[in-house]
Amino acid sequence: MILKTFEKPSEKPLKNLTTKPSIMKKQLIISLFSLALPLFLLAQDQTLFDDVDRTGAWGGPMFEYSSLDGDVQVASGGGGALILDDFYLGGYGMGDVEFDILRPEEDIRERVKFKHGGLWLGYTPMQSKVLHPYASVKFGWGKARYRSSQLDDPEIIFTELNDNIFVMTPELGFEVNVFSWFRMAMTGSYRMVSGLGAVPNFDEQDLSEFALQLTLRFGGFGSDNDWD
Repeated sequence: MILKTFEKPSEKPLKNLTTKPSIMKKQLIISLFSLALPLFLLAQDQTLFDDVDRTGAWGGPMFEYSSLDGDVQVASGGGGALILDDFYLGGYGMGDVEFDILRPEEDIRERVKFKHGGLWLGYTPMQSKVLHPYASVKFGWGKARYRSSQLDDPEIIFTELNDNIFVMTPELGFEVNVFSWFRMAMTGSYRMVSGLGAVPNFDEQDLSEFALQLTLRFGGFGSDNDWD
């Protein structure tokens, strides 16, 4: 009997069939990404200031003329803001507003002083015109200080108190473009005071008054200086 031996066929290494498809897949992904990238850049989220055409910034002093029972007072302060088209957003601070009440029959002088500061929002349409509308509103927080003293000797103090207040001041008027870097606004305003409770003989209505405002603005207003 002849026995045949069969040799196990040698195992040949298999070709790497996945190499070529993998390379093609990577190339396809890179190509698609390259095509899609410009679309992603064009499709970015819109933001609040995308369409703003006029930008700038300014600062300057302001003056307020008001009265209480014929006692005319001038208060000064200052502020500044960023310009976004016809609007501006910034802050302000107003110095002491002071009113006196004299009581000769009691030999008493009563005085209340208050100051405030906070947020300032404004709107100035038609800025290319030399004369154009101007409007703003201020939201401020501050402190009122009350003192009663002897009429002929203010150093003799009877009572001294402090109280926190909130002040809102809308104003409306017009503005003049004096130079490209300087504007002057003249407005009528109404100062609304709230939160006053600890001050005797004065209430919120006493401190809430109509006033005249003068605002001087210096800065860059983002205009082309082509005024009509």
